[in-house]
Formats: sequence, C-alpha cells, structure tokens
Amino acid sequence: MRKLGILVINGMIIFLLTGCWSRVEINDIAVVTATAIDKMSDGKIRVSIQVAIPKQLGPVGAGGTGSEKETTILISEAGQSVMDAYRRLQEKLPRRIFFSHNRILIIGEKAARDGVYPILDFISRVRESRMRSFILFSKGEAAPLLKLTPTIERYTAETIREEEKEGVGVRIMTKDFINTLTTEGISPVAAQVAIKPEENGGKSKLTPAIIGTAVFRKDKLAGWINDKDTRGVLWLRNEMEKGNITVTIPKEKGGGKISVQLIRGRTKVKPILMQSKVKMNVNIHSDVELFENSSKLDIGNPKVLQYVQTLMEKDVEERCRLALYKAQKQYHTDIFGFGNAVYRTHPRAWKEQYKKKWAEEFPKLKVSVNPHVSILRTGLSVKSPEMKD
Repeated sequence: MRKLGILVINGMIIFLLTGCWSRVEINDIAVVTATAIDKMSDGKIRVSIQVAIPKQLGPVGAGGTGSEKETTILISEAGQSVMDAYRRLQEKLPRRIFFSHNRILIIGEKAARDGVYPILDFISRVRESRMRSFILFSKGEAAPLLKLTPTIERYTAETIREEEKEGVGVRIMTKDFINTLTTEGISPVAAQVAIKPEENGGKSKLTPAIIGTAVFRKDKLAGWINDKDTRGVLWLRNEMEKGNITVTIPKEKGGGKISVQLIRGRTKVKPILMQSKVKMNVNIHSDVELFENSSKLDIGNPKVLQYVQTLMEKDVEERCRLALYKAQKQYHTDIFGFGNAVYRTHPRAWKEQYKKKWAEEFPKLKVSVNPHVSILRTGLSVKSPEMKD
C-alpha cells in the first residue's frame, strides 16, 4: 500500500508539472507592437510589423525613452496572401513572431477598398492575436506610419493607441469591427490615421495623428469623413464620450466665442413605423461644463444661458446633418445602426419588409435629430473679464 501511495503521489506531481510544457521564453520571441497591412500594385499583400527592441524599452534614463536610440524596428514582407507574407516574415527573423502585445492594426487604403474579410480572417485565427487592439485605416499605404519616431511615447504604436484612448476620433477594437461586419443593419467605421507635421523646438517633425473616419459598405472601404463631421458620427452612434462645443456669438449681441466641454452625452434612437415607411427619431442629451467665455454675455442670467444652450444645440444638429448627408447621399451606407434599431424594436417588420432592401431604404430615410444641451457648470465666474471691465 505504501508503494502504491508513493506511485500515486509521484504521478500527481508529474501531472501538475506538465503545465509548463508549452512555455515560450522571452528570449525566443519577437514582440510585435503594431501591424500594418497593404495591398501592392501587383496584387500581393505586404505585412509590416513593428518589433520591440527589449533592451531599449527600459524606464527613462535607463537607455529607454530617455535615449535617442530606436526602441523598435520595422520589418516587412509581401506574399500572395496574409499567411504567405507572415510565413516569409518568420523566415527573416531568428525569433518567433509574437502578436499578443500588438497595440494597433493599420490597413492601407487599397487593401481596404478591395475588402478586409481576408485580412480579418487571418487576424481572428492566429492563436495569440490580440483582438482588443485598435483597428485604423490610412489613405495610401499604412507601413510609413510605423516608421515615424514619436516625440513623447516610446514608439508609434503607443502614440496612436493613446490618441484612441483619449477619444480623439472613432474608437473601435478589432473584435468589435469584426462583430459589426456580421451584425444586421449596421456598417462599420474606424478611425483614419495620417502623417502630420508637428512643431518641436522650432523644428518640424512628422507624427501620426487621427484626422477623421473611414466609412465602410460591408467589408469594403466606401470613403472618408473629415474630423469635423466625425463629431456628428459619434453623436449619432452614441459614442460621444469626450469633446468640446464652441459657438460664435453674433456681433449684434457683442460677438466673441463660448466654449464648453462635454461631461456626458447619450443618444437614443427610436424607429417609428408608419404604414410601409420608417422614420428615425434621434434624441441627443448632453451635459456640459463652460470653460471659456470671450463674449459680453452674462451666463448668470437664465435667459442668456438658455440662448447659449440653443446655439449649442444648433451646432450639434448641424454636425449630425453633415454626417447624415455623407452617409446617406454620398456613401449610401448605414454606419449609424438605424437598420439594427429597426431589427431590435420591430424584428418581424425588419425581416419581412426592410432586411433585403435596406440598402435602398437607408438613403431615403427621414431622420429627426433633437439635440438637448444643458450647461451644468459655469466655473468660478459667470462674466467674462471684458464684461467686468
């Protein structure tokens, strides 16, 4: 019995120790921080990966962000497919490519216009793929964006990721983009990233920046929406988390500008069925805080406060109308999820009347936008310095 007990215990110990059989040593992997995918003129797919140099990624002052040495390297290879390009990349590296720390995925314009299904199919199947990485799109090729040297962050991927986290534009992760592609009544959008000059110590330096929105019709890029109209997209999609509203006061009321910052925003979309037609009621509620008043208006006066709120409501409505025009009349794609709202509230009507012809119905859809802005805080002073003088 004693020998049998020892054998059982030894067997259990061996079983527990097998948990390390598939371990991967850090010295054997190439940690990918960003991925760029482009389609070349000859039809081949080029995959570019930004690989971290471990010894350069220490704390400031330890050879990391405090030094002028490169913290990453960019490696590219082209192939007949994403998998083929990936295989060729692996052949060039002495370490195993490791995607678990991939921060961002950028897809170039040509690849996006031809359809992103093949790209996302590969991304979703790679075992260590990071589905919570942000997905973005660029006009022209995507790879040059990963060659830039950032001013503050350690590498380009971190710069773009921080901009996305701050809600500068549309913010969507790879997993959510894929889910949207398979959801009825909505087309995906993602942030547009580009190279912009930045003044640094009197010198001009190129840096990545989010400048607008990429609009899709199914899995193909339909076009672009600029930064101003992107605010309307965020309002209509109920994704406006951060932002400012600035209105110009007419000259007959003293001129100047008033700026507020969003505290919270919420949008509710309600489909209304009328016989064989559908209409959308969009109610937008925004609570804001006053941050700047260069006008001569006394915000402490309730009537003046109401007047300013009305101006801001008109600004929100205008941005929404611009976004609606581009989506309905220019690109003919439902990026706001109005069709999905019909599907959720009236599933039978959606299935019988609208599902198959939503592409024809959406451009003609009547949308009523009703913004409501409430200035909750006015700061320590309700009057501008000019008014006090």
